[in-house]
Amino acid sequence: MSKMKQSDFNDFILLASKDHVFGIEALFSVKLTDQQKLLVNSCNSQTARVAVSSCTGSGKSSILSMMTFLYLMILPDCRILITAPSSNHLERVFRSELEKWFRRMPIDIQSMFDLTMRKIEYKTSKFVHFASLVTASVDNVENLAGGHAENYIIFADEASGITEDAFDILVGTLSTGAGGRFIQVSNPQRASGRFFEIFQRDLGTWTKIYFSAYDSPNVNKEWIEEMRETYGEDSDIFRIRVLGQFPRVGVSQFISADDVEDAVRNRLEYKDYINFPKLMGVDVARFGDDLTAIVIRQGPKIIDIKTYRGLDTMSVASKVAEINSYHNCANIFIDSIGVGAGTADRLRQLGLPVKDVVVSNKSTDPNTYSNLRAQLWGKLREWLAMGGADLPIEATDKEANLAAQLTSMEYGYNNKMQIQLLSKRDLKKMGHASPDIADALSFTFAEAIFEHRPRNRFRKEIRRGKFLWV
Repeated sequence: MSKMKQSDFNDFILLASKDHVFGIEALFSVKLTDQQKLLVNSCNSQTARVAVSSCTGSGKSSILSMMTFLYLMILPDCRILITAPSSNHLERVFRSELEKWFRRMPIDIQSMFDLTMRKIEYKTSKFVHFASLVTASVDNVENLAGGHAENYIIFADEASGITEDAFDILVGTLSTGAGGRFIQVSNPQRASGRFFEIFQRDLGTWTKIYFSAYDSPNVNKEWIEEMRETYGEDSDIFRIRVLGQFPRVGVSQFISADDVEDAVRNRLEYKDYINFPKLMGVDVARFGDDLTAIVIRQGPKIIDIKTYRGLDTMSVASKVAEINSYHNCANIFIDSIGVGAGTADRLRQLGLPVKDVVVSNKSTDPNTYSNLRAQLWGKLREWLAMGGADLPIEATDKEANLAAQLTSMEYGYNNKMQIQLLSKRDLKKMGHASPDIADALSFTFAEAIFEHRPRNRFRKEIRRGKFLWV
C-alpha cells in the first residue's frame, strides 16, 4: 500500500468522521454492500443499539472488524469491547478477520496500531484508544464490566449464543455516564435468549436489521440453491443460514456442553466395560485439510482415537488393519460413500468384519431423523447423556479436538419436523473444524448394541426401558 501525506491523512479523518461508509471504503479499498452500509449508518449515534439477524456469508464479522479500526481512529476517547460466546470463535474467526483487514490498510496507517492476540491499540492519540477481545462468559465479569470511555462500544459477534447472564452484564456497562454503543450481529441460531427477545418484542431502543442471502452480493447464488436442495426451503437450517430468520423451536446446538464435559471427567474402571465388544468407526478423509479418523469404542468407554492426514485409500486400509490386529474389533464401520468405498473393499479382501455405513440413507426412525447421519448422532448424543466416558481432554492437533467437534454440531428441523444436521461443508464455512472424529465415533452406533449400564457420577437419574439392560 502507498503511504499517505499528513495533509491527506488529516482530510481523511475529517471526512471519515462525517461519513463512516466513506471512511471504511477509503481505508480498506473496498466497496461495501447495501447491507453493510445499512449497519454502519445505523451505528452513528453515540448510544446506538443495533441488532443484526444475518444469513451466513454476508460479511458481518468483516464489517465489525473494519468498524473497529475506523472507530479507534476517528472517535475521541474510544474503547471497544469485542466479544463472542466462545474463545474459539474469537480466535479462529474474529481475530483472523482483524488480521486480514489490518493488512489491507496503508502501511503507514498500520504502523499506528499495535495488534496482539487479545488487544488492538491505536497509538497516535493523547487518549488511550484500544479494543479488547473478551469471551462473553460470566466468568469474565471484571473484563466484561470494565467499560468506561467517552465513546465506549460493544461489538458482539454470534450474539445469539451469548448467555442471558453475560448479556445482562454487558448491558449493565452502558447504564452509567454517557452510555455507549452496543452492536450485535449473529446467525439467528436460537429461538430463545436476549438476542431472540430483541427481535420478538417491540423494543424501541433497538434498531433491528435482517440480512438475507438473497440480498447479499457476497453470497454465491449457487450456494443458496445447494442449501435449498439439501435442506429444503421450509427447514430451520435454510431459515437460519439463508434467510437470516430464527428457527421454529429450541437451540441449534445438537449436543450440550454439559454432557461433553461430563464425558471428559467420567473415568471408568476396567470391569465397567470389559464385557462389551470393541467397535471401530472409520471416517476416511475426502479433502486435503480433513482428517482420516479411527475411533475404538467399547460400551461406555472410548478406547482409542487415531487421526491421519494425506493418506490414500490403501494406506488407510493398512492403518485400520494394523490397529484392528491389536484391538480385534467385533465390527468395523466405515462411511462407504466416495473414497471410503475403496478402503472398505480392501478390508473385506483382508477378511476383516467391515460394515458399510451410508449416512445419506433414510433413517430407520423417520418420525425423528431426516437421514441415517442424524440418527447416528442422535445415538451418540444419548450415549453421552447416559454416561459415555473417557473423551480425551487435549488434542495435539487443534483440528482433532473431539469435544469441540461434538459441541459445534448444529441442527434444525425440516418441514416434516425431522432433525437435520448441518453438513461438514457448512460447518467449515462457519469456522468450525470438520467433525471427522465425531463422525467416526457416531458410526460405532450403527447397530443397536447399546446395552451397558453406565456408572454416571455427574448426570441425571437413569430411565429404564429405553435400552436393553444387562
